[in-house]
Amino acid sequence: MCGRLNQFAKFPALSLAGRALRVERRKKEREDKKAAVQVVNNICPTDYADVVTLSGGEAGFERMRFGLMPAWAKGSKAEVSKKFVHTFNARCESVFELASYRGPILKQRCLIPVRGWHEWPDSRTPYFIHRRDDEPLWLAGIWDEWESRDPADAEDGPLVTSMSVITTPPGRYMGKFHDRSPLILEDAAAAAWLDPGLRADDLRAFFKPSENVHLEAYRVSTLANQARNKTEAVCTPIAPPVPQAGEDPVAAENDETPLLKLFL
Repeated sequence: MCGRLNQFAKFPALSLAGRALRVERRKKEREDKKAAVQVVNNICPTDYADVVTLSGGEAGFERMRFGLMPAWAKGSKAEVSKKFVHTFNARCESVFELASYRGPILKQRCLIPVRGWHEWPDSRTPYFIHRRDDEPLWLAGIWDEWESRDPADAEDGPLVTSMSVITTPPGRYMGKFHDRSPLILEDAAAAAWLDPGLRADDLRAFFKPSENVHLEAYRVSTLANQARNKTEAVCTPIAPPVPQAGEDPVAAENDETPLLKLFL
């Protein structure tokens, strides 16, 4: 599952289908104050991440909670946030059926540009997955906007914009680490994902395991296991990269604790 994202402190020049992206962040009135805090490393569910959306035909950045809070949810911000803490991934097989996702997949799609993400093939051993050339990866997502009606939430910002990462079965390389993978889109497909005119059958055509030959994974410190650790150490290699060749899963190294899964 995709439960730990890593972005860039300052995004490199980004383009979609040959068009340069403006990187200014769109801000919203009454926005949750937590959105003002930029998290770069080890972005966990309920943290905020920078996300690309289309507005008025122009692509731009918004900062969104990682873990979708559907617009129809009832309760205070704390109550709804707690209830929807596990909505950070949306499985492609059920995204059109589940109440939280079936509206956004048709009307509110986004792209999450990442430096990479973490995966745990066993209980404790984290791997960082990225492009070998360190270029950004585009993850397909969906988003929604929720607003609290509780007066107690007015001061800290009642409006929460949130997103989920679409996941698919893994490609050959990702299958070494987990039985799910984020939906990775390349240049033209990434731009097409934002097209507001797409219908369900059009969208299903995107749901394919990634066979990106540029993906690379290497072991990192168990510091990455700690959600509170937002340092660069969570992305620093401590072993050589796992080669692309072969199909055998990475061997388990420690099974003393419950399995940490990141892409559901």
